[in-house]
Parts: sequence; C-alpha cells; structure tokens
Amino acid sequence: MSKFFIIAFLGLLLSITWVQAQEIPSEPQSDTTLTNPVDEKGKKLKPVAADTLSEKEAEEQVLKAAKAAGDTVYAYKIIADDLSYIQVCPGTTITLPFVTEGPFDADNNFIVHIIDPAGKSIPISLPSKTSPIRAVIPSYKIGGEVYKLQILSTIPVVKSQEVPIRLLQTPTARIEVADGTQAIRIMPGKEAQLRINLQGSAPWTFRLSDSTTVQTMSNPYYMSVKPAHVKAYRIIGVSNACGSGVSTGEPIVNVDDNPEPKLELKEVDKLVRVCTGIPFQVPFSATGKFKAGNKFVVQIADHSGTFKTISSPDTTGYIAAQIPSTYKPGDYRLRVTSSAPYMISQTANITIVAPTVATLQRDSLHLPENGSGDLSVRFDGGGPWFVLLSDGTYENNIMDSPHKITVKPYYDTNFQITSAGGLCGVGKFSGRAKVTVTTPPASITMEKLPQSIVCAGSSIEIPYKTIGRYSATNRFVVQITDKNGRFVDLPTTVTATTFTAKVTPAVSQGDTIRTQKIRIISSSPAVSSKVEEIKVIPNNKAVGEVTGKAFIAAGRSTRIQLKFKNGLPPWSFTLSDGTAVNGTFLNPYLITVTPAATTEYTISSLKSGCGTGTSMGSALVTVDK
Repeated sequence: MSKFFIIAFLGLLLSITWVQAQEIPSEPQSDTTLTNPVDEKGKKLKPVAADTLSEKEAEEQVLKAAKAAGDTVYAYKIIADDLSYIQVCPGTTITLPFVTEGPFDADNNFIVHIIDPAGKSIPISLPSKTSPIRAVIPSYKIGGEVYKLQILSTIPVVKSQEVPIRLLQTPTARIEVADGTQAIRIMPGKEAQLRINLQGSAPWTFRLSDSTTVQTMSNPYYMSVKPAHVKAYRIIGVSNACGSGVSTGEPIVNVDDNPEPKLELKEVDKLVRVCTGIPFQVPFSATGKFKAGNKFVVQIADHSGTFKTISSPDTTGYIAAQIPSTYKPGDYRLRVTSSAPYMISQTANITIVAPTVATLQRDSLHLPENGSGDLSVRFDGGGPWFVLLSDGTYENNIMDSPHKITVKPYYDTNFQITSAGGLCGVGKFSGRAKVTVTTPPASITMEKLPQSIVCAGSSIEIPYKTIGRYSATNRFVVQITDKNGRFVDLPTTVTATTFTAKVTPAVSQGDTIRTQKIRIISSSPAVSSKVEEIKVIPNNKAVGEVTGKAFIAAGRSTRIQLKFKNGLPPWSFTLSDGTAVNGTFLNPYLITVTPAATTEYTISSLKSGCGTGTSMGSALVTVDK
C-alpha cells in the first residue's frame, strides 16, 4: 500500500511539493494540486488547487483522498528552539537548532526564513538536512525591531512555529553645543561644552576630528573642549557592536580675546514659582570679556519697580538666591546684573508662593461598622499638596482646596494631621476631627443543627453566625448539659462558618437516649447563643428484642418481630439461624422464616449507628410434621 503524506500543522498549506535542493524560493509560491484522487465508491474527485482553499478545506480534501485510497496518514512537525532571548546585529550569522516529528523524505531539505514586521518572508540559509541550521541575518534589515524566524521543509512542505528575534540598531551620532546650537564664543583659555547625542545600541565608540576617541555607555555624552583658536568639531566615525554608523553636526567654537560682554537668563521657565526662605538657583550665561573683579548678583522687584539684591556676589553662571521672609506672596520680576562692566539681563516674571498651611476641619462623623466617610482639609500656600493623617491615610498631588480625604476607622478615632506640605516643602498643619463608629452588640446565632440525634463520642458540625466585635483573645466553645443539667465544654474546632464539637461519652449517662441542651458561648465579650435541644445516644447500648410464637405446618412460613431501642439507626443484625440483615431503618422489623423443624430464634449479633448492642427475648416457631 502506498504512503500518502499529510501535513497537519497550523499555518501550512496541505500539499506535497517536490523542490530541487539547490532552489530556494524568495517569493510565496503557488501550491500544486492533488491529482486524480478517488473516493471510497471509486468516483474521481476534482483536482484541488491548495492556494484557493482555506487550511481547513485543504485538510479535509487531503484526508478524504487519503481515506479513499486507503493510504497511511502521517503527522509532521518542525519545532524550532526559542531565540527570543537573543539580540543580534544585521549581517550576523546565527545557529538555529530544531527537532522534527514524522518520516521526512531522504531528499528533504530544511531552510530558514526571516519574517519582517510587515509579514514578508525571505530565505536566509542554505538548504540543510539536519539540525542546527546556520543562517545570516540580512545586513539591510533595520535594527530595533522584532523579526521572526521560521524553518521550512521541502519534502513534505512543513513550517515550524515562528520564533521571535530582536535586531540591534547600528549607531548614529550628532554633535552640537550643549545648549543645542552649532556655535559658541569663548575667551582664550576658557572651555566650551559640547554634547553628543547617540542612537542605536550601547556601548558606543566615536572619534572626533581633533583625534579624541571616546568609549561610553552614556547618552547624551558631554565633553569639554578648550581650543586655542577658532575650531570646528565633527565626528569622523561612530560604531557599536553592530558596526559603523553615520554622524551629523559640526559646531564651531569661536575663540575671541576681546568679545563683547553679553548677559542673559537661561531656563527662565523653571523660575515661574519660588518659595520664601528656600534657596534656589538662577541659571544665566555670561559670554564675552568681563573686567577683573566682576561679580554677578540676582535682583528682584515688585510692582513698584525697585530692584533689590537677594544673592551674594558670585562669578559663576549659577547663582544661589533666596527670597527673604519679608516678601509677601505675589508677582515679582527677577534679573541678573554684573558689576564690571555694569550690565543687566532681561527680566523674568516669577511668583512668590507661601509655605503650605493645612488645616483639618473640625468635622464630627458618625459611621456604621465597616463604613467610610470624608474629612475636609483646607490648604493655603503653594501646591500641589500632600497630607498624612494620624491613622496612616496619605494622599499627594492634591490640587483642590478644601480637599475631601476618605477614612475608614475600625474604632472611634480622633484624627489629626501628622504631616502636610506643598511646593515649598513641609508646612504648618493643625486641626482635629473625631469619627465615631457605631457597632452592633456582639451576638452568636446557632443555625439549624444538621442532625437532632448524635452518638456519644462522635463529632457534630454546628453552623453559626456572629454579629459585632470580639477581642483578639476571644475563645468560642460549644457547651452541652451533663446529667445534672449543668453546661460543660465540648472539645471545639472553630472555622469561619462552622464549629465542630466532639460529644464526649462523659455527658451521656445510663443506657437510654437523653435529650440534652446545647449552646455556643464566647469569652470576650461573654455572649451565648440560644439553647437548642439534641438527643444523645450512649455508645454500645443498643438492645434488640425478638418476640413471637407460631405453629406452622412443615414447609410453611411465618414472621417473627424484632424491636430496637437505645441505638441510632441503621441496625444490622444476625439471627441465630444465620439469617443476616444489613442496615435497616425499620423499627419494629418483621422477618419471614421457614424452619424445617421447631426452632427458637434469638439475635446472635447486633450493630447500630452507635456501636454494638445486646439482645433479649426469643421467638419460638413450632413445626407440625
């Protein structure tokens, strides 16, 4: 019988395609057709073009043809190893291991394809007959994106699952002045700061036009240069693990021994809001040639227009200033001045904000048990604000005032603010609020007992519910009355919904069923459930009594009666003639006997739900021959 190959694999066109080992298709190929299959009745099936069918339809056609021809059906798989943890550069040679299932043809070859993010697939390996396969990632592929690898076989045509692989980026670099421009003017002997913006995968190595070579993991990378004359800087080469990249930018550092002084504020958007009493930095640039002994100071003026100095004289481009506490919150103007020569920068509009003052409103909340409520906190000063309450409740990034903050105390609680602040750090806080919690009195409810009769020594599960609060040292216990009517503790196991109590034999006295009272109590607080009644049967106290007298003819039958007491059904017994009954709930119990001769019947053994028992009485059946 010939073998018919079927490929049952997701995403695979079901067909048999013979391909020369040296030919690797670079574009999707049209599948061949199934030729001249017949069904089980000998009727020819129409040839099927696999590329016009869905995978399910193609599979159904192949299965039908295989069944009609009586061919053997195989399942084929190619399982590629996971490479998702690998990051490689375009142009790199990789090794892809795999395993297979199914009897592949001796002329079969395996080929690795790469699938780009758009879904286009191309082969990247030579044909191979065994695992692993060496493949080359095309050098023109773009790094920084996730591609997928897939192994295809030729005879039969099978595809493995898609294996993700990440490609690293080749580097790029842009050089500029630290402020983002392409030119800067400095005096002789001074330094200029350049910034190199890098892209691609770290680490990077680059070389400047002045022969400086840098290896770095930092991006952007800052460096200082101190040329003696006007000089242009550019990057003549940049590389990373994926090879060389491209670079742009050519900042010019102008060296002027007598440049015109220039003074201007920098990053004025960071000076919009400041706090009194808290130091802050005022960045500015001072270019050109200033005279010896020159100093810079920061000045501030209100709407009256009078500027006053709020910093110590300094020679750097970042001066630490501080708003005196005598300045009231409001809008002001800020500037920097130099002394030699006397110069004034442009002004920046700033707002002085006051330190935070948080006040907890004197609310009085009354909450039910497990309820929550809102307290009000009023904020003054610069926000956004934060607040920490005495119970640990914390909120930040608060923009509205007054602000509602939700609390859920377990007990009556006096709330106050532990810490609060805003833009100017921790501020002042005050206020108290009392929250009372109404809790119902503690109570225990014993649910309906699952059984009304128990054996001494057995365990009973008692469902229950509680209301109210109990202390951490509280202990629940089930109690039952003894022979004197006093409640005694039973060994009790507590769960969230039931108590399991063991009815000790000591509480059951005598040999008869006793009706006793049962309840649940707690220790802290001392609470008791309602009392319920339960019948307790002593162990091994069941009694079976046989009665009856009859005269019968030979071969005839009669019935004798058994009565049970002091036991929990079901009863199992054996008569003296060997007749056995296992597990009856009938009481009294009538049993038919057919003695061959005069017989006296007794109970030879007795068991009940509460152990073994004893017998009494007899039944005499006289047979008249």
